[in-house]
Amino acid sequence: LNNVSAGAMLAEHLYQLGHRKIAFFSTPLDRFTMARSQRLEGVRRQMEAHGISDGVEVIVADRQEEDTGHLNGMPYEYSMGRQLTAKYLSGKCGATAMIGVNDMTALGILAELQSRGYSVPKDFSVCGFDNIFPAGLTTPELTTIEHHLKARCMAATDMLIDRENPSRMPMVNKIEYTPQLMIRGSTGICCAKDE
Repeated sequence: LNNVSAGAMLAEHLYQLGHRKIAFFSTPLDRFTMARSQRLEGVRRQMEAHGISDGVEVIVADRQEEDTGHLNGMPYEYSMGRQLTAKYLSGKCGATAMIGVNDMTALGILAELQSRGYSVPKDFSVCGFDNIFPAGLTTPELTTIEHHLKARCMAATDMLIDRENPSRMPMVNKIEYTPQLMIRGSTGICCAKDE
């Protein structure tokens, strides 16, 4: 999957809605989690393509916290979404849109904003990546990137089965799936007042 393109798609969607400051919330970024860094890279590149070099704030969780797996009985990425959002809101908050590195993080962002009385998407637009099942169950439903997981799993299974019979199919080195933007109710037109 082209995660850089996926990040660029979300950034372009938010840009078209008038958002010029985006906060990107992530669990740790390192060489073992390339997809996270690639998603951020796509967001940054797209904003820079519009001439906005300082439009993305990055809020990243500490590596030590990732090792626990669950925090307060909740999935780690969801808990980090909540914690990082709380921390961000306690400081100088300039973003009008928030992107979670994945849907679980974005669902944590959404929950924290709502628990503090913010309206989504009126006060902040929120989106994520992966189009997991709960993304379509929240209120509002989460704008996200569809990664075609079912099709990817089926193709991988077919490749393994065909590997047993090499005469049926030539060796495939790489298949790249195009991400798809799923626009839902968690993103909307930027209502920030000009300063």
